[in-house]
Amino acid sequence: MLFKDYCEIIEKIEKTTKRLEKTDYFVELIKKLDSEKKNLEKSKNVDNPAEILNILCKISIGRVFAEYENKELGIGYNLLVEAFKSVGISEKDIYAKVKETGDLGQSVELLKSEVKQITLFQTKLTIKEVYSSLKKLSSIEGTSSQKKKIRTISNLLISANALETRYLARLILEDMRIGMNISTILGAFSIYFGIPKPELEKTYAVSNDIGKIGERLLSYDGNYYENFKKDSELHLKLFRPIKPMLAQLTPSISDAIIEMGIPQFETKYDGARVQIHKNGDNVKIYSRRLEDITNSIPEIVEEVKKIDCNQFIVEGECVAIDENGKPRPFQDILRRFRRKYDIEKMTSEIKLRVFLFDVIYKDGESISDSLQVRRQKLESMLNIENNFNIDENGEIIVSPINDVINLSTKLITNDVKKAQKFFDWCLSIGHEGVMIKNQDATYTAGSRVKTMYKFKPTLDNLDVVITRAKFGMGKRKDWYGSYEIAVRGNGESEDNNLYVIGHVGSGLTEENLEELTKKINEIKEADLGDEVIVEPKIVFEVSYEEIQASEKYEIGYALRFPRVINIRYDKNIDDINTVEDVKRIYEIQKNRKNKND
Repeated sequence: MLFKDYCEIIEKIEKTTKRLEKTDYFVELIKKLDSEKKNLEKSKNVDNPAEILNILCKISIGRVFAEYENKELGIGYNLLVEAFKSVGISEKDIYAKVKETGDLGQSVELLKSEVKQITLFQTKLTIKEVYSSLKKLSSIEGTSSQKKKIRTISNLLISANALETRYLARLILEDMRIGMNISTILGAFSIYFGIPKPELEKTYAVSNDIGKIGERLLSYDGNYYENFKKDSELHLKLFRPIKPMLAQLTPSISDAIIEMGIPQFETKYDGARVQIHKNGDNVKIYSRRLEDITNSIPEIVEEVKKIDCNQFIVEGECVAIDENGKPRPFQDILRRFRRKYDIEKMTSEIKLRVFLFDVIYKDGESISDSLQVRRQKLESMLNIENNFNIDENGEIIVSPINDVINLSTKLITNDVKKAQKFFDWCLSIGHEGVMIKNQDATYTAGSRVKTMYKFKPTLDNLDVVITRAKFGMGKRKDWYGSYEIAVRGNGESEDNNLYVIGHVGSGLTEENLEELTKKINEIKEADLGDEVIVEPKIVFEVSYEEIQASEKYEIGYALRFPRVINIRYDKNIDDINTVEDVKRIYEIQKNRKNKND
């Protein structure tokens, strides 16, 4: 398939604001590829349409690699501008045009249309050729790597027409801006292959590879639904990490008990989510962002190897602890996770402890049982329990804590007073609050569910993404000192937009500002002078005095006195809070105010 043909279809997708029309255009792409399967039977020299669909699914949402691979091209704005200079587009013209359009892709498209094409050695770009070049970019390292990357990009640009140039630029920056998301593509699969969308969503949640799903579906010889249901390639697999199940907020412990009956309470640790995969002595540990952090935490790996179970996938929370076993600041965990050198030294400086709370795969089978059964299996695997009890005299009895591997402390009750006592105990030993879980609930990967709540003494901090950055003043004049921050639309309603909720600058050290300025210069999408538009990749955890109703922003809310608590390098744009979260917190905040009045 020619890249030009693909670009003409996604231009239509970009132009329409209607979700169903976007879906229909992608169905058109699938239909076109399906019709090319006949050519594959006639000639071995034709690209496999199923493999091409795999590629198109990924690049349409600005990805080159499957999500579980957790790899990025890492090509910055400045390097891409250098590549354009090599094909006759000046840096000055690019910056001037970007100030007009606010989009690098659209700007270079307009400029490329003014450049005289070199037709002597020009070839028509194919999807496979473009994809191969992009994958090559990610593997270029060492001496003269910048020059080699520029040459690789230039070779594509020489053969690209103006429209292709727009989408090449965006694809290289991994931000297509056409309004496509996973849900749109799954909707197209559902229409074309006749498979219920909820089943496709479940499959995506455990495969984390939208391209692979498309490839498998198009490779079937008819009977799509039947073949899909028995395709083991799309099932949960060891060493292919999945997105975790996430909790919602609850206004109070009593509200959660009324809703759930007899829930399971667990400690909410101030730590980082980990997903541990084991097959014999082969152990891999992944962060919440699905990054492989195995080499950074060798002491955890060694303890996991000792667990008397051959194959499993378990989830837990990793906590940094001091010499007294008390939690250390969250940033200490990130220091461990991000460490690539002097790991032995860091291991001795920052001790880690893991609290496991779920098992989702064991000895070759995914576990679709209730939480109650999953917890029993987890306790049996580790041969330990970690319970919180209150005796007849009101004394608290807690299971002893192991040095490295533990289960999350739990209490099963519908007694509000007991639950409150457990909550108070969790806070007293330095943790954040409690998790409240429905014992009958199954595991739903990648979803924020209503069968699991979190409750904390204060309103939740918000995870937001930077969308713009502005240079500071005085001591901060050489760094970006003010950041526009946004939450995302509600995934369930397929709103994939970002909504600005305020600006933040406080809470950051000079070291933070220097590091952020360097990272932002690598991912800026448009330079507007003293302000830059930023690819939404850097996540802040922010506190605030309150959420206010406000007409200043489209979302209808604004943060009062926001402050950066953490730079969450362990999270990405999919992990940030949504408009729905903001509304929920606003209502909880309002109800608490009314009770106090």
